[in-house]
Amino acid sequence: MARSRCLGHRLMMLAEPNFLVLNAVYLKKVVGAPQIAEMTGVSSDDVARCLAAATEQGWLMDMGPDGVMVLDDGITEVKRHYDEAYSDLRSNPALSDWYQGFESLNTRFVAAVTEWQESGGADRSERRVMQAAERLAKDIARLVPFIPRYASYVSRLERSTERVDEGERDYVCNPIVDSVHNVWFEFHEDILTVLAKPRDTT
Repeated sequence: MARSRCLGHRLMMLAEPNFLVLNAVYLKKVVGAPQIAEMTGVSSDDVARCLAAATEQGWLMDMGPDGVMVLDDGITEVKRHYDEAYSDLRSNPALSDWYQGFESLNTRFVAAVTEWQESGGADRSERRVMQAAERLAKDIARLVPFIPRYASYVSRLERSTERVDEGERDYVCNPIVDSVHNVWFEFHEDILTVLAKPRDTT
């Protein structure tokens, strides 16, 4: 029952929320069920069922207390879904233009985060990080008509920036919370996969 509800036969694209769950693991590499539920908005029960089915399918590996890790077959399934769901968007000039603007913003964000880390969290550097995050949230909102699930990135960025504004500085770039840096990194990986662009590793 769990497999049919969560995965089914591979005759068509992964259905929601199945893709959301598997994609969360793809983006995080290793992640626990509670964080997947927070990231995706999928119920805890459905997350657990889908993780169990995907692990049985050989797409994920159970890492015990650390959560689950995506395996090569799971990556293949995620990327196949992206290819099937977003192939038309890849030739849409509006998306190409949007991404060019994002590249410029991403360069500024990376520089601001580096400055924030090297300065020990200087207020000026933190403001630059937050300004970039607020700008990205607005820019992602423009993509929601094309990719409705991107509304979750807007919400997560807004929550993280609010936590920083309230003095919780872990939400700037701490890797173990849903920090601005973590959300940004995941979104970057996501939009690269949507558009079938390689990550620049230089």
